[in-house]
Amino acid sequence: MTDFNKIFEEKGLDYIQFQFTTILGEFKAVEFPTKIWNEMQEGTGVDGSSLGFLKTEQSDMCAVPDFSTFAILSFNPRVGRFICDLTDNKGKPYPTCPRGILRKIIDKAKSLGYTFKTRPELEWYFITKDKNPGDMGTYMDMLPKDPFQDLRRQIIDEMIQMGIGVKTFHHEFGSGQQEVELTTDNALHQADNVQTAKLITKVKAFHNDLICTYMPKPFPEMAGNGLHIHQFLSKNGENLFADKEKGISDILRYYIGGIQKHIFAISALLNSSTNSYKRLIPNHEAPVYTSWGIGNRTALIRVPGYEKSARIEYRAGDGAMNMYLGSAILLAAGLEGIKNKIEPNTPTTKNVDNLTNEEREKLGIKKLPGSLEESLNAFEGSEFIKKVLGKEFREIYLDIKYTELQGYEIAKSNDNEKQWELKKYLHC
Repeated sequence: MTDFNKIFEEKGLDYIQFQFTTILGEFKAVEFPTKIWNEMQEGTGVDGSSLGFLKTEQSDMCAVPDFSTFAILSFNPRVGRFICDLTDNKGKPYPTCPRGILRKIIDKAKSLGYTFKTRPELEWYFITKDKNPGDMGTYMDMLPKDPFQDLRRQIIDEMIQMGIGVKTFHHEFGSGQQEVELTTDNALHQADNVQTAKLITKVKAFHNDLICTYMPKPFPEMAGNGLHIHQFLSKNGENLFADKEKGISDILRYYIGGIQKHIFAISALLNSSTNSYKRLIPNHEAPVYTSWGIGNRTALIRVPGYEKSARIEYRAGDGAMNMYLGSAILLAAGLEGIKNKIEPNTPTTKNVDNLTNEEREKLGIKKLPGSLEESLNAFEGSEFIKKVLGKEFREIYLDIKYTELQGYEIAKSNDNEKQWELKKYLHC
């Protein structure tokens, strides 16, 4: 077993954070001095009801560190961190812990011999304290149009320092909008990486008198913040999405079929805010229809490559997504598609937004949910959701989100919609 006391001393660490993620994707932490590590290393209690995990009469939970996630905070070298799973007081994984839900579905895939990896693309805006875009740059601009080039490099330096693999990074379409694409990693570690990357970007923005927001659509006239998830499935090192003769495999098709079958219900997790559906509008760089195709950047599910590089890219997810839940539900739907050999609709290479209703109908393409209420209704009625996420998670999530919808409707009736969404989602 790793001697963490020795590591803490060698690295000059004074404090340790136990970090964990709420149902809504918020990154939380409890902190303690390194000198009491021996009594804390098996975990510490947290009030689950105050964090939205539990009902009040069942408030006790335990944050248990995953020792493999140890890292030193890049922005405070006195502090180390462990990412935690949440359990009950007997050490049993708690059914509303997002990390535990992803771990459970990954374990199911492992039992079938599958290895599941992801590669996310994160988008965010740097905005000023008065909520204006931080610059006037656009897609892949450089200095002087992109004044945050050095800040972006500092962020990438810190991501790498904390063990996150980075592929590319650049200015995105929107004024003040940034993107980083991570390298491929196992899905659980990757979800940890997303939470850590978000923390780094927010802290660096704060220290530069800026706000970093992953809000799906902070500016109506500009591009929204997506969270595209590239997905890879292998067995014994072999890419199961590839086929040497056909380019893409039957398994890839069935995986897509599973996602399409449950898309209305799982959108409540992948597009989890009222603001999410302001991003999902035609001809605004985000998919609106249940389409798929080879190399088609207008499709909901894009297949970028053939043979060894074959994978799928889910393109509708946004920055408000809880990455643990998003990864879990996509994998669960894909596995069901493989198990039941669910065929997807007809693939297309055309711009789906520009097709007529008749053309989309012929291809079997439907429109994605147009509101959080619509996706929540599908979520509530889905047997798949009940089976995968369990009764307790489903009930708590619906309670949270229907309450959120009530607040949104009140704000709309008072002509306060924009201000309400900014207050609710700006710091997601």
